Amino acid sequence: MSDSPIKAVFFDIGNVLLHFNPRDVLKEIARAVGRHPLKVAGYLWTSHKIESLERGEFGTDELFRIFKDELGYSGTFAQFRELWCDHFTLERRTAAILKKVAKSRPTFLLSNTHALHYDFIRQNYAFTRHVHGAVLSHEVGMRKPEPRIYEAALKIAGVSAHEALLIDDLSANVKAARKAGLHAIHYRGPEDLFRRLRALKLIGVRS
Repeated sequence: MSDSPIKAVFFDIGNVLLHFNPRDVLKEIARAVGRHPLKVAGYLWTSHKIESLERGEFGTDELFRIFKDELGYSGTFAQFRELWCDHFTLERRTAAILKKVAKSRPTFLLSNTHALHYDFIRQNYAFTRHVHGAVLSHEVGMRKPEPRIYEAALKIAGVSAHEALLIDDLSANVKAARKAGLHAIHYRGPEDLFRRLRALKLIGVRS
């Protein structure tokens, strides 16, 4: 499979390697702070606090303070960590595909995330040990689909845009990657991903 034009592969995390339902997460958070889900959503998402968190503009300590002082959360930090993080389900087939791809060429994670989530993911999911690196929004200070994050990813991987492939579940991120010159697969499940990677000669028929 060395004749593939792809020299580096970037996997998104959320709803590619790890499934989660934002609405279910929001309901759990709202229940914990005794507020309506729409009010919590407005406070955290509409006000762009989550975007700021994912850019690394503030960290875990400040997030916990916001929940305690501004949303009235009364639990411990350990309870908050579980509430905020323990809602992922591993897509085992996609994780297995990542592991196989990583054996043949440099493979990275490329994710809009933050320190609390990624620390939890790194501690609980083996796929983080199979990649050659991770391009994380809170560490590089930018988010998908901003063009600069793809530039940063290419620099970290040491490849040109036409030598890189992004796998992501959001069409906006896929379109932005293609506009930046990368190959991109709009993730629709492990079976479709396997077929597309096989067509790109990144994975074998029996993999």
